[in-house]
Amino acid sequence: MRRVLIAIVLGLCFSSPLAAQNMRFVWGQHPSLRAGDWLRVDFRARFQGDVRRSEALSDVDAEAETLDIARRRVGIEGRFADFFDYQVEYELRTAERPWRDVYLNYGQFDAFQIRAGKFKLPFSVDENTSSTGLDFIYRSRMASRLAPGRERGVMVHGNVANNVFGYEAGVFQHDGDNGRPPSISTRVFGGRTTVARVIFQPFRIPKSTIDDFEVGVAFSGTTVPEGFPALRGRTALGPKFFDSDLWVNGRRLRTGFEARWRPGPVSIQSEYIRVTDERNGQSVEDTDLSSFLAQGWYVSGSFAVTGEQKSDGLDEPRRPFLRGGLGAIELAARFEKLSFGSTAGSGEASTSPRADAVLGNSDVAVTLGVNWYLNRWVKIQANLIRERIEDPSRGPLPAQVGFWSRVLRFQLSL
Repeated sequence: MRRVLIAIVLGLCFSSPLAAQNMRFVWGQHPSLRAGDWLRVDFRARFQGDVRRSEALSDVDAEAETLDIARRRVGIEGRFADFFDYQVEYELRTAERPWRDVYLNYGQFDAFQIRAGKFKLPFSVDENTSSTGLDFIYRSRMASRLAPGRERGVMVHGNVANNVFGYEAGVFQHDGDNGRPPSISTRVFGGRTTVARVIFQPFRIPKSTIDDFEVGVAFSGTTVPEGFPALRGRTALGPKFFDSDLWVNGRRLRTGFEARWRPGPVSIQSEYIRVTDERNGQSVEDTDLSSFLAQGWYVSGSFAVTGEQKSDGLDEPRRPFLRGGLGAIELAARFEKLSFGSTAGSGEASTSPRADAVLGNSDVAVTLGVNWYLNRWVKIQANLIRERIEDPSRGPLPAQVGFWSRVLRFQLSL
């Protein structure tokens, strides 16, 4: 499907006689090729480098992770024939799953659009926010571990009732790459997945402080074959605190709730995700066990000190650095929790892979951040992270409950 979509996009963009007419190169927000109003091809590139240090990393790991090139992505996106949008994005850094978003979107009508290809499942506002627009260097633990991520599929979406309601619903080949192990792993993940998400903006009052307030709910369902699940607990910088070494088999259900409000320079956002995996016939007597449970939540807030409107984005400061100002400066804070266990309400908890009551674990984290948008291309972020593991014996520091991590990110986007 990926190769077919790329061929369609490139073929339609460059083989048409209309595209050959009045072809010109412009540089607005991005380097771009234009052919009248019929074709737009924007060239995109994103480079991110992290300097990071954590008490949870060993001396060897700390030396290796001091400088990390987080992303090196290139791609094209644009529009043609008035109502087709497309995007093709490739990660230069990794050999496994290098293709990111590769899709074609039919968008003639606001109320009904169709997207096909590889893209993020419509689940979680944090997971579906572009990495260039995140308030923090890393997404919440909940979004990174429990939201589906990217997958190949087809989705219908749109906005109705004067944009008061937005909807997204689709069918995908699997349940996303966030819950999929590396190719060398034997851990199991979901197959064909259905997903739906609804966003409600109840106060669509132009130029009001509550105009941007929205709440949403999302659901997804799939089936997981017998085996150890790929959903596992990891800290912000990667060390494990829960390995999900238990048998599952049956239906996987995801439920998500979200809320966001961005009045003026302020942003307030919160989410909750709950994932259950059935364990049919997994007891020592071949009977059913209580479902494996993974859940998480966060509450975050940010404030643009330089006064930019958060709903408009801060990537284009009103007074760019060295052009009459300091750029845009933002302060941010997030409180979150990610936990694993089972739905069993009673019984002695155990680490046995066939225990009914699973001895779980959780990670509570507080992140404080500063974001500096120098201009539309350059962004610098600094995060200070404090994490606390409920059962440190299964975490990165068995003799220490809490630990600090520090991360500095430099980002260039074209």
